[in-house]
Amino acid sequence: MRHNTGYHSSQSQRLDGVILTIKKNHSSYQVMTVFTLQQGWLRVFLNTSRKHRNQGSGSLSPLSIITFDVWERGGTRTLGEYECVVNTLISFLTVESYTYAQICIEMVLHLLPEKEADRNVYELLCRYSNLIGKKNERILTIITGWQLVALAGFCPDIEGVHIYQNGITDTGRPVYYLSEESEPALPAVTLSSSVQQLWKTILAYDWNTEQPLQISKKAIAFLEELLYSYVQQCTEQPLHAVDFLYTIEKQ
Repeated sequence: MRHNTGYHSSQSQRLDGVILTIKKNHSSYQVMTVFTLQQGWLRVFLNTSRKHRNQGSGSLSPLSIITFDVWERGGTRTLGEYECVVNTLISFLTVESYTYAQICIEMVLHLLPEKEADRNVYELLCRYSNLIGKKNERILTIITGWQLVALAGFCPDIEGVHIYQNGITDTGRPVYYLSEESEPALPAVTLSSSVQQLWKTILAYDWNTEQPLQISKKAIAFLEELLYSYVQQCTEQPLHAVDFLYTIEKQ
């Protein structure tokens, strides 16, 4: 359904996107972070005051597909008219499954620079939005995460990369360090052929295939930990949702 926020659409730019986050800024505004096909990820203000409130404002939620008009003045973008395909399955996720969705969103915001368009990332996020709540959220997030790493230009050479364990976190997670060079001071991790093959399969995974992905529990657990460590290594930013995930798993 199309909602009119009171702006004239001919004076605004039309964008297609996937909503990542919606956060309250102050009493009259919310801030929506959305990855758009045309401009990459952006922050857009939503005026929620009674004067500008409309029926659709409450229906916006993370990982929903949205087409919208945006007004920009002085570097500030404000939401105009929009059409939102609400991701209703999000509200039925368990806490753990929802946390995996938050991990995916954090990886997008950390790995990809603001206002840099990438059709492949947009399409990957649309697939993630369509599949969450229907597929195993953990496996879905691991595959999406490694493909995001590749699309962001950080994909390591699986055959030649050196992997080391570099301590553990406060939550007991192993921390891995990937390097093109030998690091004698760190304990090396040797990849089995099955882990290497699964890693390659995940990076090249065809989302349209009907053939089930053959996954060993040990291999996917390692690649999950490796993913989180590598994203934090590349971006130098913590994945807060990962720490929360391990907190609830221990409860």
